[in-house]
Amino acid sequence: MQSISVRITLPYVTVFVLSWTIFRTIMGNPLVRDDVKRVKYEEYIIEHEISATQARNSALSANVNNLNVPAGCQECTKEERHYCTSADLISDHCCCDKKYHEYLPYIPHTCYFGTQLCTTIAQDCNRYTRLRTCCCDKLLIQKYKNKYGFNNGRSIKPTRSILIVLMLFYKILHRFLS
Repeated sequence: MQSISVRITLPYVTVFVLSWTIFRTIMGNPLVRDDVKRVKYEEYIIEHEISATQARNSALSANVNNLNVPAGCQECTKEERHYCTSADLISDHCCCDKKYHEYLPYIPHTCYFGTQLCTTIAQDCNRYTRLRTCCCDKLLIQKYKNKYGFNNGRSIKPTRSILIVLMLFYKILHRFLS
């Protein structure tokens, strides 16, 4: 019998062993690169909350005519009115008002308290307060009164309008058949 000898040179063995070691190291202990993209989790606590039912009751009981607009308020710009109807107002409310007094009881919202300082969308809390009292309060109370079904006696109730349509239909039908 003849023996077969395989001649392997030293550089190939070294490369193979080194490659195999690196492969096993990587596959056995995958690297987790959390230093590249650190994610910081912050725990938030509910600071205060207005439910939809509370907001509805507050809006329907609010009187727009009794709302005092402070002296010195100018005509509100389109941008200021947009601020009032956006989420920016609620964000600044949660940052500036805290739970000392609820200035927006007619808007359902939840404010959270975290460990980091909040930053306002408006320039600062004084500007937020000016915008809220001069531009937002009256606009938003009226908006939420309408949203929650306050009709102020100006609109006809659905049952009444159905009755009116039926009576008109009856009169037209009666004249047509007579």
